Amino acid sequence: MKKSHGLRLPLVVVVLLVYSACASSYYKILKPPVDANSQKFLDLIRYIVTSQEERIFREMPPEDRGEFIMDFWARRDSDPSTPENEFRSVYYTRLAVADKAFRAGIPGWMTDKGRIYILLGPPTDVIRKTMGDKSTEISRNQRELSTNILEEGTFTERPTDIWIYNQYPDYFAGPLRLTFVDYEGTGNYKLTTDVEVKPFSMMSPVQSDPDTEKYQWIGEIEGSESLPAFLPFLDYSKSLGEIQKNKDGTYTVECSFDIPYRAIRYRKKNDGWDYDLEFSIEVKFVGEKSFYRQNKVIRKHISSENLKTNIYQKYTIMESFLVPLNKGKNEIYFSVRDNILQKRLRKLDIVEIKKE
Repeated sequence: MKKSHGLRLPLVVVVLLVYSACASSYYKILKPPVDANSQKFLDLIRYIVTSQEERIFREMPPEDRGEFIMDFWARRDSDPSTPENEFRSVYYTRLAVADKAFRAGIPGWMTDKGRIYILLGPPTDVIRKTMGDKSTEISRNQRELSTNILEEGTFTERPTDIWIYNQYPDYFAGPLRLTFVDYEGTGNYKLTTDVEVKPFSMMSPVQSDPDTEKYQWIGEIEGSESLPAFLPFLDYSKSLGEIQKNKDGTYTVECSFDIPYRAIRYRKKNDGWDYDLEFSIEVKFVGEKSFYRQNKVIRKHISSENLKTNIYQKYTIMESFLVPLNKGKNEIYFSVRDNILQKRLRKLDIVEIKKE
């Protein structure tokens, strides 16, 4: 009996796998397309965009990405009181300079030198070493980035540049020395210094440690009657359940939201805080002149103590909707609107059900 039972088990597993494959073979889930302009934007901001921001950008409907781009730069504006966004201007200026100065078979802004120049700006000093020779000081009319100093008595096997930054002594515990080596003789210098270079002059508010932000925010909530100084970054997780084929030939799917307490804005009221959220699901049946929509508004009051616990414990607010689908292509728009923050974030999933 033991031998017989042992032989049956793999067969059962095979049957289950085949059934599972058949159950999902009549549909596929697609992600929002990333057009050429959207991809170009992601390429150009690769050094300052956070993984969270890139994920949101890719998940949102293409028609919403223009507003995302405006918000992206607004979050980094060092002086919102002026009409010019200084951060954006400096970034694109550095990108243009890097592209021209460090071209080496690839765009200059994509090289290691280009990346460092964009993030940290021009170095305080530059040391240039030619292959097999002592370091030589570059003449003043050849200096492209800043002043240069001479380092005596050293030899290199490959052309080497050393960039020295004195702008960040507190973070780097003194001058930062970055070594670039041209291994292939193509002019494409590779950064060899083993150090994590964070974009101080290109730093955005959301690029610091998330736990630090969380603790600072809680301190503001606990100690102030005003809104917290740290503004939450509206984001949430979305998910689709298994596509269900019903007996009458129709289809349904459960759409779920999961939004962290720390990702929304609160309004101080009495001994606690209010929040005001609107969840909605809209299904557009592509090729048809019809759509389906559900929404739910949640307005609640929460004590300061409970809010602090929810944020510390990374608790979330969850909502689900059961929505119909048609044969063909279905565009499912998830939407959360924070009515206190006055921001809405939509995300898109595309479900294509085969027509028989």
